[in-house]
Amino acid sequence: MLALLGALCSMTAHASGIPFATDRPQTWQFSSDFEGTYDSFGQNLEWNHDNRAFDSHGNQVAGAGTNTFVGLSTFIHYWKVPSLPHVGFNASITLPEIRTQGSQFSASGIGDPLVGGLVWYNPAPATTIGLQAYVQVPIGQNDVSTNTWSFWPSVFYDDWYGHVNIDLLLGGILRGRTLRSGHDDLSPGNTFHLNLRVGYSISPPDSPFAIPFVGLDYQTSGGTFNQTASMPLSNSASRETTVGLGVLFQFKPNSLPFLHQKMYDQLSIQYQHSVSGRNTTLTNGILVQAWHYW
Repeated sequence: MLALLGALCSMTAHASGIPFATDRPQTWQFSSDFEGTYDSFGQNLEWNHDNRAFDSHGNQVAGAGTNTFVGLSTFIHYWKVPSLPHVGFNASITLPEIRTQGSQFSASGIGDPLVGGLVWYNPAPATTIGLQAYVQVPIGQNDVSTNTWSFWPSVFYDDWYGHVNIDLLLGGILRGRTLRSGHDDLSPGNTFHLNLRVGYSISPPDSPFAIPFVGLDYQTSGGTFNQTASMPLSNSASRETTVGLGVLFQFKPNSLPFLHQKMYDQLSIQYQHSVSGRNTTLTNGILVQAWHYW
């Protein structure tokens, strides 16, 4: 569902990663055509080879040489209100599992969880618009915690145009002050991100199986201010643009992609690579996402 590289920011001011980079077609497609409630569980796996980075001028330089692995385990509960026939809701918790390994540096552990939910509206059966909000709670293990409360609001849109699926997310991360014993107090900059997926269903859209897709992701983050020293940290603002290719597989018995979302599975895999950036590790990695609905 989302890339949680905010959980890596405590390791280095130049951590890579764009929020929600694991998105695939139909990430934000939801249906209000169901009765009762249902649930889903998703597992994201991300690997990035951190051998290149962007400097403050946008030039590529040698990176940390580490390999970063992030797992995201998400449980979601869905429901609706009978008086709102085209509206649905869900609540979720996401738990990150993080490991960064290199010749001179390693860190691993359970990161800061995100808790929150979203609301969506279906103006037409295949169209979804909505908004979501999460709070990242700084209770992860020391090596991988951000030590920072943050708020993740965003808006989303998903629709079908014949065989083509458009999936779009616009959002941000609003961060509080970073408080860590024995370290200066910091005020990290906020983040804005965009995540676009365009997929093409090889089979008819009412019976999708394989959906190849292209992706475009962008993030920009403000600089960090050292509250203890009353001065900004140099070269702490960052930005990055990535492109990706992937395929989504759906295993769903006899139903339209936007109807009766119970008892089916999704699996996606994609490759992403940076095309530009500043003050960040270059993205060069594989992202896998699996979901089960029941």
